[in-house]
Amino acid sequence: MDPVRASNEVRHVYSSGANGNRIHGLDFGGDGPTLICLHGVTGNAWNWHAVAQGLLGCRRVLALDFRGYGESQWSSEHRYTTADHVADLTHVVESLSADKPVDLAGSSWGALVALQYAAEHPDAVGRLAVIDVEPSFEQGETELFPRPTHHEDHADVRLAVERAYPNAPAEMVEIVASTCFGPAPDGWLVPKHDPFFFERWPFRSDDHWHRLAELAMPVLFVHAADSFVRAQVMAEMDRLTANSQLASVDASTHVIPVDNPTGLLDVLTPFLTEPG
Repeated sequence: MDPVRASNEVRHVYSSGANGNRIHGLDFGGDGPTLICLHGVTGNAWNWHAVAQGLLGCRRVLALDFRGYGESQWSSEHRYTTADHVADLTHVVESLSADKPVDLAGSSWGALVALQYAAEHPDAVGRLAVIDVEPSFEQGETELFPRPTHHEDHADVRLAVERAYPNAPAEMVEIVASTCFGPAPDGWLVPKHDPFFFERWPFRSDDHWHRLAELAMPVLFVHAADSFVRAQVMAEMDRLTANSQLASVDASTHVIPVDNPTGLLDVLTPFLTEPG
């Protein structure tokens, strides 16, 4: 296993979610307004490590584990809808933002959570980055692509991560391999999320098209050039949003914070620091 070199201290923070459930986050530090980063259906807060390091000069960066992921508490009733995550985020923002607006950046499912929260709490959000997602889906909740449920050792995990993120820098491959997988009682290494997500992705029933017109804050839509997310759909999202812009990141598959964090920083940094 290669050593992981972090360029800045990371603090673990904990907050209560909507049901008294424990929500874990990573506080990367930094200067400026708070930016809360939200991961997708196969990730966790550590997916934002490289992006966070690049934003410390202009934002205090906080990345969350959704309920059911990472170090956050699982739901025994499988209450994992986008609305459930929005409810948790509401509690986290209230406890950690000191009554000041926060910026939100979400990747994939995290983008839908950020979008819904911003539409429902417009005064609580300064800027919103919606990263590589469509607002509704043709596939059903159980129509999932196959993923390994377990791995023999760290080398096997790392190989799987390299295949999933073919452009990712070596440090991000090692970080994802080390933090998104944990030991199971039978000796395997398994993804650090509720096994429920091998069977069902609740956001596949979402439809957020109507919320785009409700977004009053500056919005950045980001599309990954090598993603299954359709560029024309994200262009339509941009068209329907009053104060928005659309950017594309080359050499990246769907999970841009992992696969091309430098490319994401190239479009995210000027958006966060532009006047107004």
